Amino acid sequence: MRSNGLRRSATVFSVAALAALGLIFAPVPARGQRVEALQKQIEALQRALDAVKSQLDKVQAEQKAQKSKMARQEAEVAPLKKAVEGLSKVSISGGATGILQGTQGVSSKTEGGDDSFSGGSFDLIFEYEPMKDWKVVLDLEGIGGNGPDNITTLHGVNGDLGTTNDTVTILEAYLEGVLWNERLTLTAGKIDATNYIDGNAYAGDETAQFLSGGLVNNGVLTAPGNGPGVRLGVSLVPDLVYLEAVAMSQDPDGDTNTTNRSFEHAYGALEVGFTPKLLGRPGAYRFWGTFDGDGSRIRKRFGAAEDYTAMGAGMSFDQEVAKGLGLFFRLGYRDTDNTAYTTRTSWSLGGQLGVGNFWSARPDDVIGVAYSQITPTKRDFGARATDEKFVEAYYYWFFNDNFQLSGIVQYVDGRNGSKTLDDVTLLGARVQANF
Repeated sequence: MRSNGLRRSATVFSVAALAALGLIFAPVPARGQRVEALQKQIEALQRALDAVKSQLDKVQAEQKAQKSKMARQEAEVAPLKKAVEGLSKVSISGGATGILQGTQGVSSKTEGGDDSFSGGSFDLIFEYEPMKDWKVVLDLEGIGGNGPDNITTLHGVNGDLGTTNDTVTILEAYLEGVLWNERLTLTAGKIDATNYIDGNAYAGDETAQFLSGGLVNNGVLTAPGNGPGVRLGVSLVPDLVYLEAVAMSQDPDGDTNTTNRSFEHAYGALEVGFTPKLLGRPGAYRFWGTFDGDGSRIRKRFGAAEDYTAMGAGMSFDQEVAKGLGLFFRLGYRDTDNTAYTTRTSWSLGGQLGVGNFWSARPDDVIGVAYSQITPTKRDFGARATDEKFVEAYYYWFFNDNFQLSGIVQYVDGRNGSKTLDDVTLLGARVQANF
């Protein structure tokens, strides 16, 4: 519409210009006719100018109508535009994990014999950025089925399913901001302390790496279930030294619907990490400590229980030592005076090898092997208690970014700190789908 008006205006101006040129270059009339001819020329020019003015008025009216129409259209699409802008600040991701496990060596007399188990979990993560450097995160998790719950171990053989019934929960819900030129990160809401303490590049993801909970985190790391808390992450020396601090409220009454006595039973953790590149290869060296305000111990003098703050400490190392080869080591200790703790120390070591190092057709596949040992307390397991030794190996088939398959083998010796329980071997398969 606007281009048609412009073309029309150009035509009018062309006609007027030709008329003016005709008047200018017309032959000079005789003296007696000059006044009359000049009047006619003026009248013709006036008519041409009137025609131009009329056309300009039409063009302006059309342009005004067009602007009014565009304004109405913009008003109509404004809500949709606002909604689209809002959706552009929201990202959705997630994953589904399916696991099948079977046991070999379980006593049929005392524990029901060997059996197989299947289950799955589904995570749906929403991230919304209301403003620059701030985001709101909501993580929904659904779990169906149990892990191998007919055997008892200190390590746990399935860190994804555990032994829960079918549940759908809000796993995490928090606000997170990046401040101070990206050197400080503040997180507040319902959080998971293990996301910030005792991390490890090669043993920290039960959906893609080791499945046992005793390898995903240190076997004696004391951490409450996901709940109200605050986390502060500080980059002390960019890309070299960092600090993580976590403070959480606990649930001493076991009632997840309340958060009473928050300040009486607080949980805290502090980690200092170093991330140097040795010979150009990435690594991380973490040292952490915890205090558990939900501790309880027996007073030696009177034999009565009293509340106190139990302490714990540990380290977690991971280092790439060659192309496609990484090693890790963990060590942890916790205050065994706390009667809620049944284990005392834990250590583990292992590695991850890229299959592409020796099989070019599978450049993204990974093999992982680890050994872990947890020492129980004599108080809870008796003088004849023994260390539980745990071995896990997996092969991770990478098909694409959205689909992976793992074969898993686990072996438990000294199960549950007992010399009398049978050693158990577990075979499993894990399917992971991401989006």
